[in-house]
Amino acid sequence: MVSSTPKKSNSELFKNKSSFIDSLLGRVKVEESDNYFENIQTKVSNQISNHSSFYRVIKKIYTIYARIFGPFHVLPDFLILGSGACGTTSIVELYLRSNPEIVPSNNNEIFFFDINYKKNLNWYKLFFPTYIRKYFRKIIGKKTLVCEATGNYFFHPYAAERIKKYLPNVKLIVMMRNPVERTFSQYRRQVRHGRQSASFEEALENEHKLYEKEFQKFLENDNLERDVDTKISILARSRYSEALERWLTYFDKSQFLFLNSDSYFKNPQEEYNRVLSFLGLPSDYPVVTGKRGINSSEMYKNIQLNDDTREKLKKYFEPWNNKLFNLIGQEFDWK
Repeated sequence: MVSSTPKKSNSELFKNKSSFIDSLLGRVKVEESDNYFENIQTKVSNQISNHSSFYRVIKKIYTIYARIFGPFHVLPDFLILGSGACGTTSIVELYLRSNPEIVPSNNNEIFFFDINYKKNLNWYKLFFPTYIRKYFRKIIGKKTLVCEATGNYFFHPYAAERIKKYLPNVKLIVMMRNPVERTFSQYRRQVRHGRQSASFEEALENEHKLYEKEFQKFLENDNLERDVDTKISILARSRYSEALERWLTYFDKSQFLFLNSDSYFKNPQEEYNRVLSFLGLPSDYPVVTGKRGINSSEMYKNIQLNDDTREKLKKYFEPWNNKLFNLIGQEFDWK
C-alpha cells in the first residue's frame, strides 16, 4: 500500500466546478488548480444523466440539434497534445485563453477523436465558435485561431488517423515532460483521486504484466469507446517515440511544434511565445495570476519517489528518449 493523503470525495475534487451562470456565459475560472469548466450542453447533460429515460430523450434531441447547427461552427486550427501531467491544461487556460487572437474550446478536453468518436462531427463542432462569430471578429480586426487540448489524442492508437481525416492541415503542438517525472506525477494524481492504492513499484510491475494484452484490444478493435486504463499505462504514456511514430505516418513533421514541458514549467512565457511564433502570431506577455492546471508540491508531499526506482526508470527510458530525439531532431535536458 502507498502512504498518501486521504482519498478525496468527488464533491471535494469537483468543488470548483463551473456554475450554470459560468457555463451559460462561457466563463472559465482559473483561480484554483483544479477548477472544472463545463459548457452549457455538458452541464445539462451531466445533471440529467442519472435519469436514464429522460436522458435518452434529451440525448436524441441534442443529436438532432447538433446535426442542424453543427455545420455553422468551425473546426480547430491547432491541437495541443501530450500525455497527462505535461502542462497542456496550464498552457491553454493560463496563456492561450488570454490571447485575443486565440479561441480555445470552452471544454478543455473533448475526447472526440478517442472515446467519443461514435458521436458525429457536428457534435464535436458545437464546442467551437460559429462562422458568424469568426466573421465579426475579422471585421473588428481580430484573428480567430481555434484550438482544442485533449492531450490523450497523442497516446491513442487511432486518434492520428481520425484527425487526419477531418483536419489534414491542422497544426500540432506536442508537450513532453521528463518521462521519469511524468510517470511518477501521473501515479501521484491517481493516488490523490483514489484510483490507485498500490505502491509505485507495484503499479509499474502491474503494468509490465497487463499492459500489452490490454493495448492489443485496441489494435484489434478501433471501435472501443474507452481508453487503455491509465493505471496500467503510466510507463507506456511516457514512451513518447512510440506514439510519435504513429503520428508521423499521417502528418508531416513541419506541422508539429515540440515543447519540453520542463522548460515550460521553468519559463512559461518563453515557451508560450514559441507557440505564438509557430502559429504566426506576435509575441505576448500576459500577467498570469491563476493556478489552473498547476498543482502545489504540498499536495503530494507524502508520496515520494525513492532514488533506486528513479535510477531504474532513467535507464529504462534512455533508449526511448534517444529514439525520440532522433525523430524530432532536437534533444531535451532530461537528467
